[in-house]
Amino acid sequence: MKLLVLCVLAMTATVAMSRRWRFVPHVQVNRSFEVALKVQIIAGFDRKLTSWLSRHGRRLNAVQRKTLYFVNRRYMQTHWQSYMVWINKQIAKLGRTATDADYASVGAEIGRRIPLELTYSFLVRRNLIPRWRPYMAALMAKRVQDIPVAN
Repeated sequence: MKLLVLCVLAMTATVAMSRRWRFVPHVQVNRSFEVALKVQIIAGFDRKLTSWLSRHGRRLNAVQRKTLYFVNRRYMQTHWQSYMVWINKQIAKLGRTATDADYASVGAEIGRRIPLELTYSFLVRRNLIPRWRPYMAALMAKRVQDIPVAN
C-alpha cells in the first residue's frame, strides 16, 4: 500500500512537472552525456537528503534512511524523460555543440532545483516509507552511472 501511494505521488509530480497531458517522447543522448547527467542529478538529490536528514531525520532508523536514498534514485528514473525535455531546451540555448561539462552543469541545476524535501517530509509524516525490498537493494547496489533510465 505504501509503495502504491509512493508511485501515485511520483506520477502526480510527473504530470505537474511536465506541464502537459500528452506523451513525452523518449529522448536518447550519448552515454557519456547520460552519465554526466545522472551523476550530477543524484549528487544534488543526495545532498538535499543529507541536509534534510540532519535536520529532521532523528526518528528514522538506518533502513528508513536508506529507503529515502532509494526514493532519490527512483525519482530520477521516473522523471527522466521530463528532464530530457528541459535539458534539450537548455542545451539548444548554448548555440554550439554540447560537451560533458555542459550536461554536468545542467544535471547539477536539476539536482538543485527539484524540491525533494517536500517528498521526504510527506513520506515521513504520513508513515509512507515503504519496507525494504530486494528490488530496492538491486537498484542501490548499482553505481549511479549504471542506473537504468527509460530509453
